[in-house]
Amino acid sequence: MRSFLLFLYKYRAFLVFILLETAALFLVVQNSNYNRATFFNSTNYAVGSILETSNNIQSYFSLTATNQQLSKENALLRSKYLGLLASIEENDKIDTVSNFAFINSKIVNNSVFLLNNIITINSGSDQGITAGMGVIGSSGIVGKVKRVGKGYSTVVSMLDIDVSISAEIKNKINLCTVQWDGKSPEFAKVLYVPRHYNLAIGDTVVTSGFNAIYPSGVSIGVISKLILPEDASFFDIQIKLINDFTSLSLVEVVLNKNLPQIDSLTQTVEE
Repeated sequence: MRSFLLFLYKYRAFLVFILLETAALFLVVQNSNYNRATFFNSTNYAVGSILETSNNIQSYFSLTATNQQLSKENALLRSKYLGLLASIEENDKIDTVSNFAFINSKIVNNSVFLLNNIITINSGSDQGITAGMGVIGSSGIVGKVKRVGKGYSTVVSMLDIDVSISAEIKNKINLCTVQWDGKSPEFAKVLYVPRHYNLAIGDTVVTSGFNAIYPSGVSIGVISKLILPEDASFFDIQIKLINDFTSLSLVEVVLNKNLPQIDSLTQTVEE
């Protein structure tokens, strides 16, 4: 208490000045409609700015929950979209797209600068994950599940020089191969495209659906460089990958309901 009184005594002049200034400001505002309106408008703006800043901070810390919710909605919408595609197919075509479902997962570890990159996700056998399932991001394919634990799984990233992906160039080529060349995580190569095709920069490369891991038509990238040497049999094609692998956070694991049956038939034929 004594310290408080000493503080008041030491700064008495300043405190009296603040008190008088406050009283003067109150009188000015109280006795003038214009000043009163100006004061309250300024106050409202300041309070609004503070509240907006506070809300932005709260929104930032809730981004994780928001992103997870959006990922669940994306998976649901993707399933409905594929089901819709199946429902409008002609009767004489095989229904393939409706056989896929999606399991949401979060990336907990991701490498992009190795030659054989691995991603770890926080879903495993408890969530229905099995080895061999495809993994896609919000924009395009990510990789394939390699090892599965109860609550976590490792995924062979598309950024792996040993991974080949069955693809097609939309509306132009039904079958080609996409493979990462071990250089930039932003680009990959399209292989074995004969020189007689009419291709252009900007053409879209998507999954072919022939390997039963991914639905057909899932984006991989767009052609960013197209070279055809005079004596070459195939194009030298570089694509800009749809997914930004350096900032991946949420993914969806692709569940092909017919995959066990396909694997069983394949094993029978091999035996």
